[in-house]
Amino acid sequence: MQFSQRVQRISGRLVNAITLAFVILLAGMLVVVANSVWQNQRLLDELHHMTEERAQRIQLASDLLEAAYNRHQTMVNQVLTDDPFERDDLLMEYHRWGHRVGEVREALDERVTEAVARERLEEQDALIPEIVELQDEVVDLAARDEIEPAMAILSDRLFELDREFDISIEELRAHERAQMEAAAERAREVGANTQRFMLVFGGGGVLFALALTLVTRRTLVAMHHDLREQASRLEEAGRRLEHEATHDALTGLPNRRAFYRQLEDAIERGRETGETFSVAFIDLDQFKPVNDRLGHAAGDELLGVVARRLQEAVPEAACVARVGGDEFAVLLAGEAASETAGERLQSVVSRPVQLAAGEVTPAMTLGWADGPGDGDPDTLLGRADREMYARKAGRTPAPSL
Repeated sequence: MQFSQRVQRISGRLVNAITLAFVILLAGMLVVVANSVWQNQRLLDELHHMTEERAQRIQLASDLLEAAYNRHQTMVNQVLTDDPFERDDLLMEYHRWGHRVGEVREALDERVTEAVARERLEEQDALIPEIVELQDEVVDLAARDEIEPAMAILSDRLFELDREFDISIEELRAHERAQMEAAAERAREVGANTQRFMLVFGGGGVLFALALTLVTRRTLVAMHHDLREQASRLEEAGRRLEHEATHDALTGLPNRRAFYRQLEDAIERGRETGETFSVAFIDLDQFKPVNDRLGHAAGDELLGVVARRLQEAVPEAACVARVGGDEFAVLLAGEAASETAGERLQSVVSRPVQLAAGEVTPAMTLGWADGPGDGDPDTLLGRADREMYARKAGRTPAPSL
């Protein structure tokens, strides 16, 4: 009896020890699983929050770029136009875009807390007073028809300040994108490491814990797929924002800033290698009557058609950009500006267009400038712009409505 009792006691203790070991193992697995689930969920929540917050900051930075560009452009147009009524309209637009710049800057100031991003905002704060003062001075000079002093301020001082301002915004956007990409990379690593750990741990578990391990694995795999999907969305959002910041929404062409970068690269390459290029500045003739008679939707449709035709008329390596309302620019690498190139563009653009609101035969005037020369993008575009206006002054083309 004593031996039997001892066996029973030993057996009972062994059963209790095995049971306790299984309970401890199960508890440990539950703790690991719960912690993994919590960590993944916390990471998903953090990634979701970071995605939304940084995407909003990037969008605000893009909006600030757009508002600053439009304010600058309306100021330049006030200098270029001779029509007092149009100048008044541009002045209203100038103030409206200035108000928009202030709104976006205020929104960014409220959202940006990191030291690096705050430094970019402080750089902008240091530039804004001088930029606003010079812009207002240009507007006042334009209102008094003092064009040469206004152009001098634009070329000698404002262009460089605006460039510094734009660079600061681009650096802010780059910082936000880098943080988004770093968060996405951390999410991928954590998800992958957690999945591998749970597979190894589950493989060494006991039979009764196998079902729990498999369920946990499926949960983690699903979470890992969610993380990868979130990371893919982040990358796609970054590419989309980058495209929107450098391309015109209506025509899909590169915008003025993207064209400036292309032109700067061509100038630098030309100075290093001697490669020549040509810049054309194009203005649609009598575009306003199309909007007035057929509506703005017809005008937008016509701009899209002209954009496609310009792309068809130049080599694939050339750059066609929309730089203003009805203004386009073309960069032809390794090709001298000639009447032949101009005639080709004129011929393609001036074919009749059947719009939804009616048929229109567009017309355009263009001016050329050859590079690289000793100028900068503003100088080359200004030279082509002046030639275009000189040609426009010698005739009065109009589209057939």
